[in-house]
Amino acid sequence: MKNRNLLILSYDYPPSTGGIARLCHEITGGLSSFYNTITILTVDIPTVSIPYQTSSTVEVIRLPAKRIQCELATIRTISKIKDKQSYDVICGIWHPEALLAFLGGMKNIYILGHGAEFLAGNAMMRKHFWLPIYAKWMLGKAKKVITNSHYTKGLVAHIQPKAMVEALPLAVNHEFFTPNTSIQSTTDEVIRFVTVSRILKFKGHDFILKTLESLPQKLQSKIEWHIAGTGPYLEELKKLIMVSSIKSQIHLHGFIPDQELPDFYNTKDVFILATREEKTSNQVEGFGLVFLEAQSCGIPAIGTKTGGISDAIEVGNGGWLFEQDNVEALTHILTNIIETPELIAKQATKARERVLQRSTWEFYCKQLYKIIST
Repeated sequence: MKNRNLLILSYDYPPSTGGIARLCHEITGGLSSFYNTITILTVDIPTVSIPYQTSSTVEVIRLPAKRIQCELATIRTISKIKDKQSYDVICGIWHPEALLAFLGGMKNIYILGHGAEFLAGNAMMRKHFWLPIYAKWMLGKAKKVITNSHYTKGLVAHIQPKAMVEALPLAVNHEFFTPNTSIQSTTDEVIRFVTVSRILKFKGHDFILKTLESLPQKLQSKIEWHIAGTGPYLEELKKLIMVSSIKSQIHLHGFIPDQELPDFYNTKDVFILATREEKTSNQVEGFGLVFLEAQSCGIPAIGTKTGGISDAIEVGNGGWLFEQDNVEALTHILTNIIETPELIAKQATKARERVLQRSTWEFYCKQLYKIIST
């Protein structure tokens, strides 16, 4: 495809540090060998920290930050592109990027799907117009929709049954998130569970706390729970912790900068996140990249069978899955881990191997290239 060109249209792109920004950045580097030129159309924003450096060989066109001006500038820029048929366009999200690419005259449009953007929740406009009419039309215009999980693929197929949609689970920077034996968990008998996420009600921190509290005292005495992140549910969580029987074993670390995350993971033993999914909400774990980050560091992961988490964790191959809010199921997993700690080392090895086999960005971009080129 060296005779073809790639346009990545995403208003989330470095120096932004969001998930879509990182994904599009990794795609830029991973597809560079397959295209003659790569152009990025994104928004001009104040400089913030950049987790990984952007290649100087890629042309990045910055658009005005103000709405309307940005959209109009996007359409004008795309309209001026000659030989549009020689371009493949990857849109960071379906709205407004895919619409603007279409209005600019592009035909080979590929939309990246993430999850929450395809859920209506309780919003009447999203339920009766945004998704069943507007999104259905736009998804039908795309050459393909490439989703981050089989769960998200199902959401797209529900909105637009005729859409050409393929599931391609996300990847992780395995060279950045890597095991570090020199700082890994101490040799004491304490098992350190860790949760890294935005602290939101649907993330299930309260459920994990409830389950840990229900463990027999002899098991409770062998654990710690380390929580990283901030969010609107933090104050409520602090109140629950203050009256908890295991409050002395719970440690709140606040926000952990990107560059410190690998070391933070490596000083823990098992990752855990108990995300919920509710039909009346559009909050969902479309994939769950934190599960891969932990596993890439050799930290096995526990998660719920909600959203796209089943694509991020493979039972018995670096992790465990259970039904959401099922205290008995999570208790069984935790008890097994605490009573048989050698399981952690076995699953840790499998977690890292699984990432190296199927979850590197090199693997992801090769699969993405196959999807686009066929």
